[in-house]
Order: sequence, then structure tokens, then C-alpha cells
Amino acid sequence: MTTLISFDVDGTLIHSVGQRANFLHKQAFTAAFAKVFDIDTNIDVVKHHGSTDALILLKVLRHHGISLEDGVAKLPLLKQAMIDHFLAHSKQAGEGLELLPGVLPLLNALAARPDVAVCLVTGNLEPIGWAKMDALGVRHLFTAPNFGGFSTDYCNPENLEQSWRDRAEFVRIAARKLTEQQSDCDIKARYHVGDAPMDVQAAVGGGANAVGVCTGIYTRQELCDAAPEAVVLEDLTDLAAVMATFELC
Repeated sequence: MTTLISFDVDGTLIHSVGQRANFLHKQAFTAAFAKVFDIDTNIDVVKHHGSTDALILLKVLRHHGISLEDGVAKLPLLKQAMIDHFLAHSKQAGEGLELLPGVLPLLNALAARPDVAVCLVTGNLEPIGWAKMDALGVRHLFTAPNFGGFSTDYCNPENLEQSWRDRAEFVRIAARKLTEQQSDCDIKARYHVGDAPMDVQAAVGGGANAVGVCTGIYTRQELCDAAPEAVVLEDLTDLAAVMATFELC
């Protein structure tokens, strides 16, 4: 019997710091817009917190007057351009990023449990999400072979203003990947941890237990309002409390 625990990345496991906060990820967006549409822009022209990489790409294009149809048609090229830029500069992947307090002890504790599978469920494109984990030295603490749900796996343009619906699909995809790569895996319970209202909504929508953490830009009340059934923690520093939330005492 396996407990599946998935984590959002930005604002949940890591946070952006300093003048070069999340520098390479933002630069990857800018490089993709320049390469595919010859547009000099950045993601800060739209509201993007809690959205997914794919939907952010479409939002920015819409901001610049490019139709959703044209954006969707070029979305594979945009995503690949982002990945290519990020990986080509992967030595900078950790710039402006830090693990949040409590994350390293928690991941170590979960990695030591044979009855737990740990993965990422994030709006990041998959190679970018894992490159961040590599840069911060924690990728080996996730279940091998690494799996999860990512913006590379799914994008529904109809969810442009309701990104939690895409994220809910990521939650389902992660569970499916686990059972596909471990045919004898019997999932006892699923938990998804995130810092945004969209994360806790996605957990519920994707059939997982929602765990919110107040480590991003959103308040406890905003997380509770988004998913009243969610367990909301201030952060991940109280290892015993977090493990109890996952019923892993």
C-alpha cells in the first residue's frame, strides 16, 4: 500500500529571492516569445501567479494581440524553446532560488519510507521543474524513476482563467504514471501540497487530499476559501505535524 504525495514547486518547495529571483525560468519565457513570435516581452505583463507555463504563454500572447488559435498552434514550439533555453543555461538554474524551511528534512523523511511515493505536480514544464530540483540538490529524494504531472503533459486553452482545472488533470496524471510504471502499486491515499488556491482546488478536483501551505503570496484564508476541505499549514517546518497530516506517524 503506497501513499502518493505530490508537491507544487514555486512557493511550496522553493521560493524566489534577490534581484535575480527565478531568473532563468523568466528568461526562458522571454527567449521563447522572441524565437517563435519575434516579440520582446516578459511574463510580468499579465497576472501569472498560480497559473501554468503553457497557459502563461497563451496569456502573454493574447496580451500582445495574438489569437488564442495562433498561440495554441505554436504552443509546442514555444514550450520546446523554453526548455531548450533553460537547459542550455542550466548552470544558472539555481540563481534566485532557495529551498523553503523544512523542505529538506521533510523530503529526507519521505524518501526513507518504503510505503511512500513522492513526485512533482507543478505548472512548470517537466524538464524545468526537475532542473530546479537538480540545482538545489534534492532531485534524488523523489521517487525513482522520477514522475509527476506537468505543463508538458496537458494544456486545455479553455482553462486560461481557471488554471486549477489544468492542475487537477496534472494530479490525476501523476497517479496514473505511478501505477503505469509500478504495476503492483496499490495507492492507499493521495495528497497534493501547494501554496496557491489553484493548488488546493486542483488537489480536490484531481481526487487527492488537499494540503495548503502559507509559504507563497496567499493567505491562510484564501487557501481555506478555495478548498474548505483542505488542511492548511503555516509552512513545512514542523516535521511531526506534516507527517501526521499525511497519516504517516
